[in-house]
Parts: sequence; C-alpha cells; structure tokens
Amino acid sequence: MKQISRFFVLGLFSTAIDFITYTILIYLNVNYVIAIIIGYSCGFVFNFFIGRKHIFVQGLKVDSFAKEFNLVLVINLIAVLLNIIIVYILYSYWHILNQIADRIIAIILVFFWNYFARKIFVYK
Repeated sequence: MKQISRFFVLGLFSTAIDFITYTILIYLNVNYVIAIIIGYSCGFVFNFFIGRKHIFVQGLKVDSFAKEFNLVLVINLIAVLLNIIIVYILYSYWHILNQIADRIIAIILVFFWNYFARKIFVYK
C-alpha cells in the first residue's frame, strides 16, 4: 500500500508536467493526439527516473537498465494509446465535456494500468 501511495504522488507530479504541456499545446491549436504524445512523453521521462530511484527501488525482474527502460517504455506507449482512445471516444462520440476534461478522465483511468503493468512486468 505504501508503494502505490508513493506512485500516486509521483503520478501527480508527472501528470502535472504532462497535463500542463498538453493544455498549452491544445490552446496553441495542436492536434490532441500530438499534444497527448508530447505531454505524456515529458511526464514519462520524469516519472521513470524518479520512480526507479524512489519507488521501485528493489525487485527488478530484468537484468539491465536498457531492458527496464524498454519495458517501462512499452507500458507507457500502451498508456498513450489508451489515453488517445479514451479522449477520442469521450470527445468525438459522446461529446461529454471538452478535450481538457476528457483528458483528465483518461489520465485517471490509465493510472491503474501504469502501476499494475509495472508491478507485473518490470518490478517484483
């Protein structure tokens, strides 16, 4: 429980980086898919390096930094796709809110994928 709490706090900071970048790009009329990719990439870099140093500090299932990075990268690429799909469905089909609010919903849903995928595939 302590680990997921720390991951949640880290997620808040990396999400802030992601969301601020995304929001700026949306206001600059950048396509939401491109904005998600750029914003998520910025948050990912922060999250990976802080996460491996302060949250997932033991129990690595792979034997090298490169394998660890590649596994986390694949998990996050799937997360980006999930974000894009969720925002697309909410915004394009249901017209629930707007691209900013829909992205918040996507971020909340994808948080659980990120944590459990890392726990299952990368860290013990």
